[in-house]
Parts: sequence; C-alpha cells; structure tokens
Amino acid sequence: MARPKTIDPIETFSENRRSQIYKGVLDIAVLGLLRSGPEYGLQILDQLREEAGLDVAAGSLYPLLHRLEGAGLVRSAWRHDADASHGRKYYSLTPAGTHDFEEHGAAWLAMSSQLNAFLRRKLR
Repeated sequence: MARPKTIDPIETFSENRRSQIYKGVLDIAVLGLLRSGPEYGLQILDQLREEAGLDVAAGSLYPLLHRLEGAGLVRSAWRHDADASHGRKYYSLTPAGTHDFEEHGAAWLAMSSQLNAFLRRKLR
C-alpha cells in the first residue's frame, strides 16, 4: 500500500516566500522590459526568464499584464505580423507606466543594494 505523500513545510515555506518576492518584482521587471518598446506576451515571458532570470509561468504573466493595463501603466493593441499566422497582443508602456517604472525601479535598486550589503555581512 502506498504511503500518503507528506508535505515538507520547509519546501512549502520556501515556495510561498519565493512567490511573494516574485509578486513584488514582476511589476518592475515587466515595466522595465517594455521601456524598450512594445512586446507580445511570449516575448515578455522569454525575456523575463532569460534576461532577468525569473522563473515566470505563462499563467502568472497574463493576469499581471491585465492588471497593469487596468492600472493605466500599460496599453495593449492587437497586431498581425507578416511572419505570424495569427494576431498577437502587444503591450507597451503608457506615460504613467514610464513614471512608475522610474520611481519604483530607483527605489528597488536602493533597497536591494542596501539589503544585499546587509546580507553579505550576515552571511560571513
């Protein structure tokens, strides 16, 4: 008879904490990525994974983009690219999104720099 799977509280705690950290940085990362110009969802997802090193699920990205659009930080428009068989929804920054990125991006850099220095001292 198979034993029921037990839940490792440390593994669960770590995953929950990771999820909370991601929620805080994904907004800034997406806004920063769109600062370079309009991108469609899969491009955004690939760049977040490859360039930012964030393990983002597609199921997390689209609600985030929808929320950012609802907040007036991004706008979307459908396009049909010549190399694609179907239309793609492109996302771009609004002026409010640019301002939000600059403000929160600078705050993130200052906070993370200070926190990194603190953690380096404590991990020695």
